[in-house]
Amino acid sequence: MKHSALAAFFAVLFFTITLSACKSYPAAFEVAKFINQNENGVTYIEGDSFFVVMPEEITDTPGIIFYPGGLVEYQAYLPLMEKLARKGAFCILVKMPFDFAFFDFGAAGRYMKLYPQIDRWYMAGHSLGGAMAASYISRHEEDFEGLILLAAYSTHDISEEKLKVLSIYGSNDGVLNKSHYQKYRRNLPAVGKGLTEIIIEGGNHAQFASYGAQKGDYMSEITPDEQQEKTAEEIAEWIGLK
Repeated sequence: MKHSALAAFFAVLFFTITLSACKSYPAAFEVAKFINQNENGVTYIEGDSFFVVMPEEITDTPGIIFYPGGLVEYQAYLPLMEKLARKGAFCILVKMPFDFAFFDFGAAGRYMKLYPQIDRWYMAGHSLGGAMAASYISRHEEDFEGLILLAAYSTHDISEEKLKVLSIYGSNDGVLNKSHYQKYRRNLPAVGKGLTEIIIEGGNHAQFASYGAQKGDYMSEITPDEQQEKTAEEIAEWIGLK
């Protein structure tokens, strides 16, 4: 084996072992019980690597493809998806390899093809998932109406694209790197010219999903349900569901 190939092999092996030692944040609820309690008016479809959460009627329904945050099990976002579906959104929640979106940031294209009846799509993601959603949309902007960032920023310049962007974060977020957030705002349209920025007072980083407290985060002054409901309301209004 050549030195370069050998080095690559050991790099992949080291990375795989490191990842296997990382423990993801699981959903802080029993998934089957949650679905059973919330299926009235909402349809759930579970695939091998995704959840579809949608309203019972999907006539002229906007679609949202959602990428989870790093080291967060994707089911933890079901409460937010459920609230969005009740407001009329067709949501695809993507399961990522090793719970890291950068391992499959192109997943959106595959899932859009599964549902050709949806003709208006938005990319969305939380934290690392938001960054990877921005990375994907920067290469496929013609396929989307806009980008939804939850406690995230884009390292790719989409400021000149005909995309609208919604950026939401909590005032008590202790995980989002605020200096990076400000630095990379130049990659987004200006406020009022494509960018809408919402700060949820009392909200933190982890409560966009339901996986409990996250290391480094600040205490929230509102409940996860309140933060997710406020987030769903802002998204629904922004995509024209209210």
